[in-house]
Amino acid sequence: MIKQLLKNPFILITSVAFLLQTIMLVLFYALPDPLGLSMSEMFAGKTIWQVFMAYGAILVMSSIFAFLKSPRALAVFYIVYFFFAVADYEIFRFNHQRLSYSFIRTYFHVSNITDATTVSTLGGDGIGTVLWIGLVFMILAGGIAFCVTYSIRQKRMTMMEKRIANLSDKKVPVTMLASGIVLSVIPLILFIAGVRGVTNFPFQIDWRFTLGKWTLTAPVLHIAGLESFEFFRDGYSITDELVHDLDAFLPADFAGARPDAKFPGYRNASQHVYKATKPYNIVFIFGESYKGRVLNKMLEGDTALAPNLWKMANVGGLWFKNAYSGSYPTVRGTTSTYLGFPSHPNRDVPAFYASNHFKGFQQYLTNYHRAYMTVSNPVFDHTLPFVERFYGDNWRVIEDPKIPGTSDSLGMDLAIEMLNKMPTDSAWFLAANTIATHIPFYGYPDSYAEKPEDAMMRFKNALRYTDEQMGRFFDALYARPDFDRTVVVILGDHDTPVDSIDYKVPQPLGVSAAQIFIGIFSPDTTLFKGLEIREDVASQLDIGPTILDLAQVRAPNHFWGYDLLTEKRPAEQPALFYTQNAYYLGFRDSVLTGGLESDDVFKGKGGAFELVSDSLSLSWRAHAVGASKVLRSLLRNDNMLPH
Repeated sequence: MIKQLLKNPFILITSVAFLLQTIMLVLFYALPDPLGLSMSEMFAGKTIWQVFMAYGAILVMSSIFAFLKSPRALAVFYIVYFFFAVADYEIFRFNHQRLSYSFIRTYFHVSNITDATTVSTLGGDGIGTVLWIGLVFMILAGGIAFCVTYSIRQKRMTMMEKRIANLSDKKVPVTMLASGIVLSVIPLILFIAGVRGVTNFPFQIDWRFTLGKWTLTAPVLHIAGLESFEFFRDGYSITDELVHDLDAFLPADFAGARPDAKFPGYRNASQHVYKATKPYNIVFIFGESYKGRVLNKMLEGDTALAPNLWKMANVGGLWFKNAYSGSYPTVRGTTSTYLGFPSHPNRDVPAFYASNHFKGFQQYLTNYHRAYMTVSNPVFDHTLPFVERFYGDNWRVIEDPKIPGTSDSLGMDLAIEMLNKMPTDSAWFLAANTIATHIPFYGYPDSYAEKPEDAMMRFKNALRYTDEQMGRFFDALYARPDFDRTVVVILGDHDTPVDSIDYKVPQPLGVSAAQIFIGIFSPDTTLFKGLEIREDVASQLDIGPTILDLAQVRAPNHFWGYDLLTEKRPAEQPALFYTQNAYYLGFRDSVLTGGLESDDVFKGKGGAFELVSDSLSLSWRAHAVGASKVLRSLLRNDNMLPH
């Protein structure tokens, strides 16, 4: 019986497809993740969905070609299908982003198609690259071999044998189609039913079914089902109750400043007292993974961590001890900072930025000379749409370093060059970023310091190296005649896990939006009189309103935060961010985190987290979920900014 079935090319091809899919799943969960995150933990609640849809898609597609009686076409289809599936699995494992049109548009931009950054997106590590690429070549070779062998066999068949083959019954395609549909529908039913729980059989299975943008592509049925569910899930009616949830995270005067109820995340120009009486020059620096927990040690005397940053701080300004990132990776922190509202995991904001109604704070600086220096290709950071909109052609990326680990040195050379071209008689805005402190913290030259096994030691070495390079830029800034009307804004793009303290945060809920460094400095005594250490919570959402103050812009906007120069967030109000279908609330002395589709709430204090169920924590969870629904609906329906 088995021998006869194997003579059926559709059963043979489908069996091989099942084997390939199994190998891919094993590789995906077994290969190391470059960011140190557990794939099984990251996909908790999604693994069964992924498995059912992957095998269900194979059966359905095989049945279609079986009905058409086109085995060679099926083989060609699976060559293409698995090529994209392999690329999707490896891209996600390395970049934590699903293969999509927006990914291709951003990462494989025509101007960067031969760039080393683009090539590296398909290789998170050596062994992974070899295994995935090897699998692609095996699929290609197997598909070609089948087509050739089957064609030769067809030529040798007699007319009678061909007629018998064509008269074969429909049991195989019907069985495949029915089985595929069942496999595809089961997780949808379990999702709708809200199935929960964990089963050990014989390994642990998490039955908390969650969909969302971060599920892997089983390229055909998966995307169709996912997009259909997102369409209905994100189309929330914005009720007074949901707006009340949103208001829990907004400044007290936000509600009264709304010009239109259809745009609850948009306000008229704030009426608070502004600090700036003239437009200031603004230096804006994103420090890669600038950890607040580490940099705050400088306030306790460890100024050797970043002495040039400490020198800049002491010209006068604000140092925020409780500052939070808008999520991980870089693009999410960037979105929160530039656009002033939380980046949502189900909406890829940069990908459709050009066609939607958002405005970055840079776009309000219409009378400013604007420029940007980047040490990492914005294609890789997924921020290219922002860069193109904010700076036009006035941005530059460093050349490939000849000496490994010198990117920040080359970056500050370029930043100094751009600084020297800035006018002294009119306002300007210069943005830059750093890279040495990017995980796994090897971004400094071998000759600069050792690179031990201890990740925290490497992080601190990288931090000192970046600080030395930044110090050269600061020296050039100090020497300018307009330094006394210049403000330097320095913040982390996000936190990143380094040591055991970081990994105490429930993964992956908390690690993505954690404590960062935020500092705003200037020698202008009308703004600051010395260095003020602030205890109130600050977040990347506050950067936009603060820069509008410095630039003397008084305009309606969708920035949800506070002007840090003149406003302080109430002690009882947290900063809000979303990541991986989870929420993260940063208070002054603790954080709350949990899943948007889970009732569990974790409270963290001093690096230790515990499950809590007190009424206040549950109330904040309800507000976070409600605000998420508002944000989803606003982004889905393009209601962030009046048209």
